[in-house]
Amino acid sequence: MNIELSLELMLLVFCLFLLCIVLLNQWLYKPILNFIDARDKMIKDDLESSSNNDSEIVEIQNKINNILEDAKKEAMLIKEQAQLQSKADYDKKIDDVKANNEKELMSFVESLNKEKDILKQELLYKMPEFKDVLNSKLKQMQL
Repeated sequence: MNIELSLELMLLVFCLFLLCIVLLNQWLYKPILNFIDARDKMIKDDLESSSNNDSEIVEIQNKINNILEDAKKEAMLIKEQAQLQSKADYDKKIDDVKANNEKELMSFVESLNKEKDILKQELLYKMPEFKDVLNSKLKQMQL
């Protein structure tokens, strides 16, 4: 077997090598590099938007906390107002019942005084009878 260096063959291989490099660069390497660059840009954009989202999340969380604090304060105010209103209603009912009881007591006292006057008049009217009965009893005891 005879191995010789052939300049034409070497040139042909070199030209094919350059042609392969140009074609691979055009069809394979550039699209892959463009895809990698696009992916890197997309990742960078996503990281920026996620950092923006983090700040938005913190801002929204602060708003939520403020709303909850305001709601708690409002609930406390409503509760205090309800307690004051119920206490006022309770005091009014107690005062109404006291006033009603005083009216009934006064009415009862008046009716008792009327009955007392009537009884006094009846006793005064029947006093002579009582005297007679008492005198007769005393006489019977003396005997």
